[in-house]
Amino acid sequence: MIRPRKVAAIARFEFANIAKRWSYLIVTFGLPLFFSALSGGLLTLQGHFLQQRVEERLVYGVVDQHGVVSEDAIWKPWEDLESEEAREAAVRANLVTDARDFMVLDAVVLRRFAGEDEAIELLQEGRLGAVYVVAEDYLESGQVTVYESENGPVISVRSATVEPVLSRLLADRLLRGSVDDAIVERALSPMQLERAVATESGVVRSGEDRVIEIILRTGVPFLLGVLLLTALLSASGYLVQTIALDKESKVVEVLLSSADPDEILTGKLVGLGGAGLLQFFVWAAMVVGGALVLAAIVASLDIPIPWEAIAISPVFFVMGYLFIGSLMLCTGSLGSSVPESQKLTLGWAMLAVLPLMMMVILLEEPHGAVGQLLTWIPFSAPLTVVVRMSIDPEGIAWWEVLGALGVLLASTWLAIRFGARLFRVGLLLTGSRPGLRELLRQARLLD
Repeated sequence: MIRPRKVAAIARFEFANIAKRWSYLIVTFGLPLFFSALSGGLLTLQGHFLQQRVEERLVYGVVDQHGVVSEDAIWKPWEDLESEEAREAAVRANLVTDARDFMVLDAVVLRRFAGEDEAIELLQEGRLGAVYVVAEDYLESGQVTVYESENGPVISVRSATVEPVLSRLLADRLLRGSVDDAIVERALSPMQLERAVATESGVVRSGEDRVIEIILRTGVPFLLGVLLLTALLSASGYLVQTIALDKESKVVEVLLSSADPDEILTGKLVGLGGAGLLQFFVWAAMVVGGALVLAAIVASLDIPIPWEAIAISPVFFVMGYLFIGSLMLCTGSLGSSVPESQKLTLGWAMLAVLPLMMMVILLEEPHGAVGQLLTWIPFSAPLTVVVRMSIDPEGIAWWEVLGALGVLLASTWLAIRFGARLFRVGLLLTGSRPGLRELLRQARLLD
């Protein structure tokens, strides 16, 4: 029988032992601030860099061997360009001529060339962003060859805007004059989609609201899964380190003389688990401000928020943490070193995020056979229930939620009771580790 006073004493000791470490305090409180400052600074720097690159105009060469865009009327001398930035780009690249060789479309500056040799030479000198050559048999093949500098960037934000513009220009010149101008405009932009969602209550919502709703309903379980996995991996480090130190310092022998293995396991689980949960509660608090702002925006859009899933997620998070943590403790105690113990516990953490690996099926059929099966498996129950309630809360029965919670409670109790026997053997184990059958026999799980 587990004595609560013994469990509480061990839990307080383990929690205080971890919480007083400078490394724990730095990781819990200092690391989130450091990462927030670092990520914020890097995002600001990259945003400023990208904005500069977008605003800094380049000139792109066009060689029209077929004659699709060769009509002089659509080209202008550089001094007649409406955009001052475009004129500056032509001057900066020393591409100014008196001929009608320039065009500006959607902030993209194009300059035509009679032959590709001249254009490629200027590209090699770094005076052009790229060169587009329209093939002579363009009508039959549709081929447009792109020449880029070998010294240019691997991925260019500016170049990504050029090709859609050039594609529209080619389509415009092919159609213009052959059909009515209104048909040309519609051919260049054939669809202006406006999405709407018809609900069962008869309320029609916009498609943009639907997109935000989908993000919310899939984001809650995904965030919970990431937090659960991270918490388990982080806590497993504390668990296996503590067990390894206890085995080396012979503290376990003193503990076993005054407490039962199941009391030791439960106390360590509560104490070390509490330290791990505290750490992630502090980390989660760092994003509360952003979450409140998002909630205010979503509330103003009249978008249904998965409150049911949000309400039950802490309960299932803690229960899943205790169940997987108890298994980590008993299997981690079998390792002869910290790295070996961590390898033995990694598999349990992977099982906890099994629903994330099946997310495609759960999103399509949250209450199908796969979803119902995963609800009754203790490893996958926490995330599965949250996913099902987040996507369609009316489709999951209340007895399924209570049943999944009951399965977790029973599984945690069994893991502690039977794991305590294996835990005792692991704590006293020295030298080479015996085989699995011998371990189970020593733990009295096999005759």
